[in-house]
Amino acid sequence: MIEVYDFKVIVSGREIETYHYKTKKIFRGFTKKKKIEEVEAEVCEKREEKISPEEWAEIVEEWGCEEEKEKLHREQAEAKEKQNLKTQSSICRTRTNIRRLTNTNSHLNNFLTLTFAKSMPNLEPANNLFHLFIKRITRKYPNFEYIAVNEFQKDTYFDGRIKPEGGSVHYHLLCNLGAKYTTKEELFAWERRFALKYWQNGFIKIKEVSQITNMGAYFCKYLGKDMFDKRMFRKKKFFCSRTLQRPVELTGDKAISFFNRFMKSTKPIFEKTFKSEYVGEVDYSAYTLEKIP
Repeated sequence: MIEVYDFKVIVSGREIETYHYKTKKIFRGFTKKKKIEEVEAEVCEKREEKISPEEWAEIVEEWGCEEEKEKLHREQAEAKEKQNLKTQSSICRTRTNIRRLTNTNSHLNNFLTLTFAKSMPNLEPANNLFHLFIKRITRKYPNFEYIAVNEFQKDTYFDGRIKPEGGSVHYHLLCNLGAKYTTKEELFAWERRFALKYWQNGFIKIKEVSQITNMGAYFCKYLGKDMFDKRMFRKKKFFCSRTLQRPVELTGDKAISFFNRFMKSTKPIFEKTFKSEYVGEVDYSAYTLEKIP
């Protein structure tokens, strides 16, 4: 079924976002059918044997004239710039997804950090140990829920020396794990017992963060430069429980009805107008309601 709209609302708990598409309407559920000529051209192109970009670059560098080399270098620079923009766009989408998911699940009010006692610079074995941790704790606490991001420590020691294998992996979690303690001594004892029983790979730190207004923005500060690390290429940037509530997206008449009911008299906390290559000019607004609608 094809849907056409120019107004969208995304509800993430008390945090609300609106998008007003001013240049053109958005079509959803529409699939473009390729022309027969386009399909035939794609088939013919797949049948042809082509020189790879790497092989062609080597040929030009070895045998090409100055003009061909300049053209190659210009094309390589443009391709690198496009890839960087694509990477930044992907990271922006990841941060947005985590922010919305976090704000939708306000019951996740404990901030848990998992570290390795020994050097662990490789993401795959670290993730395997992390998933074992999740299995252990959900076996004991079936209602345990979380959002987790992985991060690399600095590639240098405190004295400036470079770590040969790079910084170790560690994990930041927002979860609903209630640590019972009243003093710092009780907290340290709880952390040691928890690490020995469930994590078993190093140290943990836990603190309550229920007083923070926009938890999504707080959590996303851990998704910065480390997401550009080459070790994160084509790897999952975050993990979460399948049972978490998801943000709600409303479009068209439903979005307008929701806006008029809950937000018409509310002042946005942030507004901006931006232009997109695909949808044109867009008015964006963000709101924080007093309670979840």
